[in-house]
Amino acid sequence: MRWGVGLALAMAGGQVMAASGPASEAQVRQLMDVVGVGKMLSQMNYQAVTTMQQSLPCVPAEYWQGYMDANATQQFIGRLVPVYQKHFNADEMEGLLKFYRSPLGQKVINEMPTTMAEANQAGRQWSQERSDQMIAELKQKGSLDAGGRCPSKVAATAPALGAVAGAAQADDEAAEEAPAKPAAKAPAKAKTKAPAKKTTKPAAKKPATKTPAKTTAAKPASQSAPAQGGQ
Repeated sequence: MRWGVGLALAMAGGQVMAASGPASEAQVRQLMDVVGVGKMLSQMNYQAVTTMQQSLPCVPAEYWQGYMDANATQQFIGRLVPVYQKHFNADEMEGLLKFYRSPLGQKVINEMPTTMAEANQAGRQWSQERSDQMIAELKQKGSLDAGGRCPSKVAATAPALGAVAGAAQADDEAAEEAPAKPAAKAPAKAKTKAPAKKTTKPAAKKPATKTPAKTTAAKPASQSAPAQGGQ
């Protein structure tokens, strides 16, 4: 990736020519050779094979030697040919070849790996400084506590929401289990109440049976009175 970025940046400094026909395969391969793409690919390939060989000790060493064959590098460069032909014409490719063959172009090729490594380091350092600055500003405003975290009140709301969700889930689970337990208890309560009601009802019915006897005795007297009045 670093070599690719460096190559792209270097190409930006190449001489721009007037539009012409597409670059030839020979021109692209010459550029790859001048820039040293073949050597870079070989180094990358060697590093990848070394890592794989350490992680796969059961694979014979002869296999890895064949894997690092120079023909594989040339095959990859062959895939790069249509890519460069798509973006650069023949005149532009000649300008790039002229630039990279010059002392300045050779210096760009030699210094670009170190330049990109130092640029990446500078980018990481700048990012860390910006992060520290933002954290300090948020602490000063009170948005963050001394440890660089959200205040306890704000932090407590998140667990509270989680607790509510957990409680709701627990209620749902309890609701699924609850119908089985009350169903077993309900018949026991109903059986205890039913005998109590039966014992009280007979006591209320006994006086009710006596009152009809009194009313039947009184009715003949009321019926005889009109009879006497009639006479």
